[in-house]
Amino acid sequence: MSNLLKPLIFCAVMLAPTAFAAESAPDLVAEAESLAMEGDYDAALPLYEQAIAALSDEPREQNNLRYRYGIVLSALGGELRPDLYPLARAQFESVLDFLDSGETLTHSPARVRSALAHTYHQQAATAEGGKQADLLRNAYFLYRGALSDLASRKEWHNLAITYFNLGQVCEWQGNLVEAVDWLEKAVDLDAEHGFADLEEDRAYLLALREQLNPPARATTTAL
Repeated sequence: MSNLLKPLIFCAVMLAPTAFAAESAPDLVAEAESLAMEGDYDAALPLYEQAIAALSDEPREQNNLRYRYGIVLSALGGELRPDLYPLARAQFESVLDFLDSGETLTHSPARVRSALAHTYHQQAATAEGGKQADLLRNAYFLYRGALSDLASRKEWHNLAITYFNLGQVCEWQGNLVEAVDWLEKAVDLDAEHGFADLEEDRAYLLALREQLNPPARATTTAL
């Protein structure tokens, strides 16, 4: 099983102090970000939670911070704390509910949906059997659901990354034919837009093709 995971490109929204309803919120966020950068996540995570609660009267800023917090939790889950994936998913799901109500944020619904998919995708790398199959199934449908919106918004790099991730999900599911199809789309976008992922994606595509059609081995004939 190949274990290359690609996170989506995301814009970290810097929340200005004047945008917060509660004066303590910007200080909480600043301290949480500082602690997270130092690797002190046990101290940082409660501060994110407090800042989110402090923004209850500013739903737009609250959901921007929820998205950021979900990204932090997802990254931490992949490195050290897989138990945090459900909490990361809860942040992204709340943001999607907010967007589905007709509100808008810096992050498109497709980008949030792909970030949500990525939590299932990452967790699947450490799971087995039926649990892994369920996680991969969720990741697949969420990634697929993000494609049309990413394309319509011309988020080409995130679209290429999502194609790559779909290819990997399909590989892990044992569907090499579909995996190759998605990687071909990723490589085409990389080449069209000059993305730095091109060589990595080409190498992965070649590896998938070789799995699908192993090169013939040279044989010798006894005389």
